[in-house]
Amino acid sequence: MGLGEIYHYLFVELSVPRTREWLFISSPYPLMLITLGYVYFVLYAGPRFMKNRPPYELKNFILIYDAIQILANLWFVQKHVSYGWFSEFSILCSPPNSDSINAIKMFNLIWMLIFVKLFDYVETVVFVLRKKQNQVSGLHVYHHISNVIFIWYYLTYILDERATFISLLNCFVHVIMYIYYFIAAWSPKLQQMISPIKPFITKLQMVQFIVMIIVLLQFLSPNCVVPRGSVPIFIGNLFLFLYLFYNFHKENYTKSPKQKNN
Repeated sequence: MGLGEIYHYLFVELSVPRTREWLFISSPYPLMLITLGYVYFVLYAGPRFMKNRPPYELKNFILIYDAIQILANLWFVQKHVSYGWFSEFSILCSPPNSDSINAIKMFNLIWMLIFVKLFDYVETVVFVLRKKQNQVSGLHVYHHISNVIFIWYYLTYILDERATFISLLNCFVHVIMYIYYFIAAWSPKLQQMISPIKPFITKLQMVQFIVMIIVLLQFLSPNCVVPRGSVPIFIGNLFLFLYLFYNFHKENYTKSPKQKNN
């Protein structure tokens, strides 16, 4: 089997017909190139560019960026609910209905979410331009990249409206998270005032992963009709997120005063 045949089998024959021709879904290459460019800049080109330069302030840009994130994620939460969550769709395993009008609307909504997840890459670029390379951690970069990859995977191979509970919960958490970032970006004084809330943002993210895992575990039941080969992949990634965020919380917020002074 040649490379062309392998490509056709993986990205055409195995893919979902409904989304096969959609932008960013028809081929893995555009998102792959954008992501590789992102990684190259934030890990190599960006730090080299900033090496002998003073950090950029970017306060106004950050405030605008955070405001866009708040409004965008709030809009996605509202659309998830208006398209059927908690009325037509349930977190309990129920028969799929991927041909319903609301399910189709939901799939289009998740496709639009790709652009928000690509927009998330800007956050890391800002870290680099402000010479805060310590914030460009493996957790941070992996978190952003994996979100893009899993949305692409979902739209390419799964397309099950019940799984959109994950994007609903994630967008809700991001609304809260970016409200915190927006307030903190106004001034050092405000940032200091609300700093005790910061550990709870990480805890909220961990709770999010636990809820997602619990919801997805029911889809492993023989009585639940789902593409089961994909469910363990998503659950495994969520467990990895949970471990990485727990480790981040432990290292940054649970050290003793003596450890913090060392």
